[in-house]
Amino acid sequence: MLRNYLKIAWRNLNKHRLYTLINVMGLALATAAFLLIINYVRFEHSYEDFYKNADNIYRVTLDRYKGAEYVLTDCETHYPLGPFMKREMPEVKDFVRMQAVEEFGEIKQGNRVFHMDRLYATDPSVFTVFNYRFIDGDPATALNAPFQVVVTASTAQKLFGRVHAKGAVFQADDKVFTVTGIIEDLPENTHLKINALFSHTSLPSVHRSPDNWDGNNTYTYVELAPHSSVAALNEKLKKLSKEHIRENVFTAQAIKDIHLYSHKSFEPENNGDIKTVRFLLITALLVLLVGAVNYVNLTTARAAERVRETGMRKTLGSSRSMLISQFMVETVLINLLAMLAALVLVQLALPAYFSLMDRPVDTGFFSAPFLWVNVAALFVLNSLLSGIYPALVLSGVQPVSVTKRTFTGGIKGSLLRKALVVSQFTAALVVLSASFIVYRQLAYLRSQDLGLNTEQVLIVTAASSSQEATLKKQAAAFLNSIGQLPQVEKASVCGSVPGSDQLSTTTGIRQYGTQTGAGYNYYMYNIDAGFIPAMQIKMAAGHNFDPGTDNSSSIIVNREAARLLGFSSPEAAIGGKIAFFPNETPYSTIIGVTENFHQQSMKTVLLPMVHWYREIGSYYAVKIKNTDMPATLAQIKHIWEQLHPGYPFDYRFMNELYDRQYKSDEQFGKVVKVFSVFLLFITCLGILGLTAFSITKRRKEIGIRKTLGASVGSIVTLLSKDFVYLILIALVVATPLTWWAMGQWLDNFAYRAPISWTVFSMAGLLTLLIAMVTVSFQTVRAAMDNPIHALRSE
Repeated sequence: MLRNYLKIAWRNLNKHRLYTLINVMGLALATAAFLLIINYVRFEHSYEDFYKNADNIYRVTLDRYKGAEYVLTDCETHYPLGPFMKREMPEVKDFVRMQAVEEFGEIKQGNRVFHMDRLYATDPSVFTVFNYRFIDGDPATALNAPFQVVVTASTAQKLFGRVHAKGAVFQADDKVFTVTGIIEDLPENTHLKINALFSHTSLPSVHRSPDNWDGNNTYTYVELAPHSSVAALNEKLKKLSKEHIRENVFTAQAIKDIHLYSHKSFEPENNGDIKTVRFLLITALLVLLVGAVNYVNLTTARAAERVRETGMRKTLGSSRSMLISQFMVETVLINLLAMLAALVLVQLALPAYFSLMDRPVDTGFFSAPFLWVNVAALFVLNSLLSGIYPALVLSGVQPVSVTKRTFTGGIKGSLLRKALVVSQFTAALVVLSASFIVYRQLAYLRSQDLGLNTEQVLIVTAASSSQEATLKKQAAAFLNSIGQLPQVEKASVCGSVPGSDQLSTTTGIRQYGTQTGAGYNYYMYNIDAGFIPAMQIKMAAGHNFDPGTDNSSSIIVNREAARLLGFSSPEAAIGGKIAFFPNETPYSTIIGVTENFHQQSMKTVLLPMVHWYREIGSYYAVKIKNTDMPATLAQIKHIWEQLHPGYPFDYRFMNELYDRQYKSDEQFGKVVKVFSVFLLFITCLGILGLTAFSITKRRKEIGIRKTLGASVGSIVTLLSKDFVYLILIALVVATPLTWWAMGQWLDNFAYRAPISWTVFSMAGLLTLLIAMVTVSFQTVRAAMDNPIHALRSE
């Protein structure tokens, strides 16, 4: 019997090749899109699965308060916290501290110099809490002594030209480190990526005083005993907080929640967003449903062609269950072809997909069990979604239908088909409108005034040295040399630059002799007299640093910092004495207040900035005239190589630093745009099905109208107006859904463009235009057909 079903099914599919092609194409595109999106969703949810004890590992964060007012949450906590928790809290099995050490970022190996990031000083317990896989070395002793370092395989290859580099040495901050272990590179799906781990006992060599509760610049992770109560642990942390940090509060956060749920200050990297992932998951389900709806519409549209066959089979004794089996075999066969085509499409799309998602190409994509479980489940689900309703409708035909010339179906069937098309258009409009909103939001952010000029500003990483006199000499020589180039407008040396997240913070700043302004998180770095002119930051009051005078006790703050410090205006802040002593003076005096500028992107609120004077720093900021940039870069590089032989000329542009902060949002916008095109295309295939059904049902009506003098235009309008109504209904449904969903996404931004009605009108008009073009292929041909073809049998 099955062989007979397959033979009949193949004949029907081969007879109607166009409909077969449309059905297979629609289902294949929907399935391929779903498989790709679900792979991304799974990847985002797989962060930290690499660690075997991930379910029991927590990061401790710091909630900052000013009185009862919540200020922010900091990822970094105090260095003594981890040992204290292990000693005093029995549920804490072990701890590990990770402290970024930018001082070791310039690594000298032989006569070569490398700039490295993702460097941390850590405890030996790092290899028990986090199961890093050793290629060479003993994890029990690898970080037990000062000046030991464990590097990843790729770092070893970069520094030494080989992976097995145990025992090799390099210099960092004028200190010699010995490589005591090599570990495998970490996977992409971890929030804390590393290139090298230094022994924590090396910290005093860079003047870090770790064992006190004054500063918080350490990531603290704890491993809890199985089945421990996190709620009970957080209650203990509250008590600990009152003893050591007063009004601020420690809180344990599950490590597996960090990537999608954590957007705190000083995250190791820009995390993902659960709202984005959920939206894409919903998009994947919508694409899958639209593909199934498309098949249902096309199949029921051809019901008139199958009614005689079905009626004859019933007359000859076929039961309804046998007919359902026959139609389900056809559906399964189409879904099998669609699944094979989908896998081919996925294979072809993988390079573009990984590029779109900004992930390295996964060569094991097709070997992952998760993929094949999804393929099997999708095959069954698609077959049921697309096959059940058409099979029930077609098998329900009565034998008397053999004597009839047409089959129109009932009112319920017609309403269901229209409802399905409305759902298709609703899905397409939601995703299309979302892509417009993402584009408008990013355009809005980029159009806002940052309070400084990021264009044509070159950022060069400065050479390092443990001798301040050497650094001053190097900085002065480089600034003087490039200052003589006619293409260079201004140049500065500074501790950090706008757009960078490498900032120091403190809550200890306040008006001298009082507590006014205390408790807020102030962001700070040193600058020289050329910084403000180079950045084109405007002064609100006071003046810039004067390189010809003593600036050791002078500071410059921005308007936001002056406000938090309790000054009524920028002018009132001038001359104010502040308990802030970077140069070991009793207090610092505010000599200038700048207008607010965005140290980070427009996604975040304005930061209270504090700057002190220093003629050395980690970066040079060079404002270049709008001339021949390649030639100017070549000249600056030549000067660098003369002054710093052997040091890499490591540079970037400031606008790139800001742009990378929008990277995840741009990626989200691109993904939504791509899959909105998928949805529209598949929806248009569904429109073809409903149009074909409508024309088949009204074929004689069209013939009569043409015989009575109806024009082609009036008939096209008659056949098309229903789709206009369906799109309008879909627009009414899609608008509030999109408004709510994208409102949730926009909550991630400190500054947001309002959602305008023009977004929905544009999406509706574009969808209507595409739909009408699709419908016109069928309606124009039907309107121009000779009426005698429809009426000759009457």
